[in-house]
Amino acid sequence: MGVRHAMLREAIEIIRLLWSGGYHSYRGEYLQLEDARVFDLPEMLPPLVVAASGEESVGIAAQLGDGIFAVEPDAELVDQFVARGLDGLRYAEASIAYAETPEAAAKEVLAKNAWSLTGWKVMSELPNPVNFAATIGTVREDDVLDRFACGPDPDRHVAAIGRFVDAGFDHIVITNAGPDPDGFFDYFASELRPRLLAIPTGGRNE
Repeated sequence: MGVRHAMLREAIEIIRLLWSGGYHSYRGEYLQLEDARVFDLPEMLPPLVVAASGEESVGIAAQLGDGIFAVEPDAELVDQFVARGLDGLRYAEASIAYAETPEAAAKEVLAKNAWSLTGWKVMSELPNPVNFAATIGTVREDDVLDRFACGPDPDRHVAAIGRFVDAGFDHIVITNAGPDPDGFFDYFASELRPRLLAIPTGGRNE
């Protein structure tokens, strides 16, 4: 097991321990805890959804979490989770970019979110901001337009979000990388939400 996965496992174990109530200590290989307590636990604990990008992190989610969270419409992650006999939460983040024109949306993505086009493998391995800056310097506006749902066309955004539904995710978090956050909320309510509600639910694993 990699160091990061081992640390993630220990962190989840600590959270679960503290959520059980009372004072607790923990001695892990990487993380330690001494007589700690959460004093104001809610009556109903929130679900613990674990970020997953491969079989090992899916295994951690299946063993210690209440669900998975992914940033790509990767049906294999869902299959690996469900194959363990679990029916937990399956979250995913779908990023789109709303603007009055596709070009305006792409320029905003290029300025602030070009890193999101590099892929999870690259993002997880880059060690510092200098490396990120060097990597995103290779991303061009045409790359954004080709791989990102940009502009005012709701059908394109629905198609991008629908890929996560088709992959079997049942909770979709939508993030807008466009230049007009307030305008996006109006656009979402009037144009996008009605179309999203019409997407057939059930997924691949129901």
